[in-house]
Amino acid sequence: MNQVKFPALVGESPLAILAAIGTLRLIHDFVDEGARLSWDPVDRAPVLHTKLPSVDAVAEELAEIVQKLPADVVVPGAPAGFPPPGEAPDKLRLKQGQLYARFGGDPPVPRVVQKWLASLVTDLVADAQGRGAISQFTAPAGKQSMATMLEKPLRLVQSNPGYLRQALVGWRRVSGVTGEYLDHRANWDSGEDGRGKAEMRGVPGATWLALMSYPLWTTTAAGKQPRTSGWHTAGRRRQELRLPLWQEPLGPAAIKALVEHPVLDGEWDAVEQDKLRVMGIFHVCCAHRRQAAGGKSAGVLVPVS
Repeated sequence: MNQVKFPALVGESPLAILAAIGTLRLIHDFVDEGARLSWDPVDRAPVLHTKLPSVDAVAEELAEIVQKLPADVVVPGAPAGFPPPGEAPDKLRLKQGQLYARFGGDPPVPRVVQKWLASLVTDLVADAQGRGAISQFTAPAGKQSMATMLEKPLRLVQSNPGYLRQALVGWRRVSGVTGEYLDHRANWDSGEDGRGKAEMRGVPGATWLALMSYPLWTTTAAGKQPRTSGWHTAGRRRQELRLPLWQEPLGPAAIKALVEHPVLDGEWDAVEQDKLRVMGIFHVCCAHRRQAAGGKSAGVLVPVS
């Protein structure tokens, strides 16, 4: 088993951590079912334990996955037409009670679709419009839908597979790439741009790989609010994304269990650090949503530790 480090995905932001987990999921599901992921406690970079010999080999396998997708497929392994295509109104955001009627029944939808559904939407709690609530990793605004959220980053890495290698070894920001509200550094204002132009500058490969972590997560409900894997109660009515870094090589199921573990709940000062160490966790990246003034989106994820 080789140990392949991804130096660009240092575990200090949600985007980097989710991209590392998304990379593991893709390699595990499509290339090497024995693949595992750990983090180097010295530099907090992710390490893929795999039969693949190098970071270049990993990037080549990722590129092959996206290049082999049929033109009408936006999710690796899923059938054409999922998620339902088109901009908002999102055809996946159904009125509470309609999700089973659309995707349940006999014959059942493919397993990969079940995983994506369980991650992206829930019928257990409704939003203000009476629709099933959505994943806390998503923050749609304007015409964005689940389909466009997944398709636009995919088309970028399909048009330039080199973006996938950049995601692993050295990020390069690209004008017009939004980061899908996972990347707070994608928002450049006019004062930061040498041309005095405000625009989005995201990292295409890292964004797509982060989205590919989503099938590992589950969106359920906590009272009247949605609750997605990784989001923990941080105080009264306040939730915080807490993504741990761990030392032992773990597969997808173990990573999900670790990310969801209740030891991560509560006010951070009250979290039992000894228990985290026993579980092999040496760092936790915490992040909040930062909503723009007057914005309709839930806002971009901003790390706070």
